[in-house]
Amino acid sequence: MKKVALPWNRALCAGLCIGLPSLIGFWLGQFQFGMLAGTGGFAYLYVASEPYALRAKKILFAALGLTFSVAAGTLLAPNPLLAAFVLGCIGAAASYLFGVLKFKGPGALFFVLSFTLATGMPPDPSQAFLRGGLVFLGGMLAWCFAMAGWLLRPHGPEIGAVRQLYLDLGSLMEGAGTREYSRARHRTLLSMYSAETALATGRFDRRSDKTPRRLSRMYSLAHHIYLLTDKIPLDVGEKLPPELSAAVRKAGEACGEPKTWVRTPLPDDPDPRIRDLKDLVGQLDAIFSDAEPEGEQGRKLTRIPARSMLEGNLDKDSIVFLQAIRFGVILMVAAAAAYAFQLNRSYWVPLSCASVMLGATVIATFHRAIQRSLGTILGILIASAILWTRPEGFVVSIAIMLFTFFTELLIVRNYALAMLFITPNALLMAETNTRIHNFSYFAGARLTDVLVGSVIGLIGVLLVGSRSASSRIPYLLGRTIRSQAQFLALLFIRQPASAAAKRGFILQQRSMRRHLSNLRTVYQTALGEIPRSEEELEKLLPVIWSLDQFGYVLNSFALSALRPVLPDRELGAVLLHLEKMAQSAEQRRETEEGPEGTDGLELPLVPDIGQELADLRHALNGR
Repeated sequence: MKKVALPWNRALCAGLCIGLPSLIGFWLGQFQFGMLAGTGGFAYLYVASEPYALRAKKILFAALGLTFSVAAGTLLAPNPLLAAFVLGCIGAAASYLFGVLKFKGPGALFFVLSFTLATGMPPDPSQAFLRGGLVFLGGMLAWCFAMAGWLLRPHGPEIGAVRQLYLDLGSLMEGAGTREYSRARHRTLLSMYSAETALATGRFDRRSDKTPRRLSRMYSLAHHIYLLTDKIPLDVGEKLPPELSAAVRKAGEACGEPKTWVRTPLPDDPDPRIRDLKDLVGQLDAIFSDAEPEGEQGRKLTRIPARSMLEGNLDKDSIVFLQAIRFGVILMVAAAAAYAFQLNRSYWVPLSCASVMLGATVIATFHRAIQRSLGTILGILIASAILWTRPEGFVVSIAIMLFTFFTELLIVRNYALAMLFITPNALLMAETNTRIHNFSYFAGARLTDVLVGSVIGLIGVLLVGSRSASSRIPYLLGRTIRSQAQFLALLFIRQPASAAAKRGFILQQRSMRRHLSNLRTVYQTALGEIPRSEEELEKLLPVIWSLDQFGYVLNSFALSALRPVLPDRELGAVLLHLEKMAQSAEQRRETEEGPEGTDGLELPLVPDIGQELADLRHALNGR
């Protein structure tokens, strides 16, 4: 059982999005059309904490994807083998899109469900346009529910991201000088990326709207507080003044309600570095009073275009690309096997296969297979009691709403508990859509197909990806370090003022970010492999954190127009140092000491880079 807050609002909206269309259809005398339109309501399940400008596009494309899936399933139902191939392509494409764009949610699952549901309906290719249109209408209803919060809190997601950033920044300042500092620093760094993404994709006018302008200034200030805090060397047991972290936390709690901000007295400290940090924290008063910035150093918000991300990950070393291919191939095998063995209602086989493969790791896949199987068995018992009464019309709509509500409410806590409601909901929708009133037929097919699909998904993941992530980590470490070296070289040389040079600079920066993201994903995947080396992976965690921090510092220099130009001798020494570390990471051996001493390179023009190189070398050597 995961200890997370129950998403009451999300569960309620999901129940209405999926059940309300069937209720409307019942009142209009077209209950079957309403049930099909409810399939479009699955688009709401892709809502996350993204800004509304991004959410509008995301849910629209989700609705279009569900529409396409149902229309394609209707057209291909008479040809099962071609349908299996297209199903694999849909699953792979959706998995790739969600993986590259870092969208949270059920991934390809509901596109697979919509396609397989359409193939299980009475074959009639002429109904493709009608069925797709009904699903699109249901998707537009889901879009309205997803965007309803914009009317009350148009900047709610951005406020949430900045609030979390300041809360993590407060924890970072509290943890300075303790053993938990590295973990707190990495958590704050990830929050910094999340806040930057939220603000960059918000699509608002900072000149006419005070809230986004305040949030942007708070983000920029958090960046400078973070960097300065990281530069203050503290001995073990020595801490920063608690008033500083308390003020930062209060700023996070008040970022959405500036009127609640109360100025916090800050301490006087003889240490000039603490005074500088105090001055930065003191700028919060000016931000909350909407005073014009005086001498504030802003940080430009950057956003990588979606097209660049999608094209950049079409790489044999991209774990997202390889996982998407694996997902699609295993899905094809599951659908073809169900057809070859002529299983009843065989569309549940690939659906169950897709569901268990949503586990991020092999261990998670194994857990989902067990939970799905046990939950299905218990769910069939619940469905037996309900379907025995032969519910129709209004009762079916209300039952779908309730089942969906409890599914979304409990799935964040435990997958098996959610299956207690998913199974009767699926059986109810299937029996209503197909109008085959034979519960034993549906229940038996459901149980058999879920077990078969879960086994196929688990075997496929074990065969294809049991040790693929762990074996890639050394190579990806070296590749990530080299991408950072290449970007560093472009940063600190004199660049010609040409469009081609600027484009090359941007492409190399995106390449570095992509390698960092790929490395993090591979590491998370390796944590769930069977078998795995716990000790070796634990040693690599500080290396991942150090590379993330180094990348953040490089990006910070990239946003400064006043960055220095390194002499050839110093730049060559840095690049040689990074190449040695890349080779050491690939060969899994300790890194040699820097030429200027045990702490690495002495770089008077960019001391931050020298410190990060020393930290990275220590992490690689397991110190």
